[in-house]
Amino acid sequence: MTASAAAHTRFLPSHQFYERHAASVDETSPARILDALVALDMRDDWVIDTLMRVREAPTRLVQRLHGEARAPFGLSTFTPLDRGERELSFGLAGRFWRPDFGLVDVADAAAFLALARTDIAKLVLRFRVEEGERASRLVTETFVHCPSWSTRMLMTPYWLAIRAASGWIRRRTLASVARSLAAQRASAN
Repeated sequence: MTASAAAHTRFLPSHQFYERHAASVDETSPARILDALVALDMRDDWVIDTLMRVREAPTRLVQRLHGEARAPFGLSTFTPLDRGERELSFGLAGRFWRPDFGLVDVADAAAFLALARTDIAKLVLRFRVEEGERASRLVTETFVHCPSWSTRMLMTPYWLAIRAASGWIRRRTLASVARSLAAQRASAN
């Protein structure tokens, strides 16, 4: 629940919440691993889709009553912040504890860095490839910055409530990337 002393992202001044997961991937090219991640639709996984549908249910109900529609939550909801040789970072800003996530539109990395509202939490989702001789490790890290005491007090129970499901989603995402790369290798042979 608390911040890891060793973990850091340049996109946040600090973080109060942190989560890390990793999986072995039978691929040595960081570019291919990150490309497979970007191409992945995490909602194709039935467990992830079910968990996200449960989380989005209150918002979907309100949208139906008002004749509104919004795309389902997924990686495309995030703002791309940076892609390096071995790392990919996405940002999200909002009041995540609200039924509708309370998302704030953020155009790009500069806008994400500049956002300084005390009522808005900022989240960075980072994927990093750690290279090995025959395989690599794909690591996902989630950092959440709460700029005020009140934001942190609202975020804490939400983080505790969603942490197990969030971790399950991250682990299944990593496994989906590994399966996608294995399928690509099998079809190439």
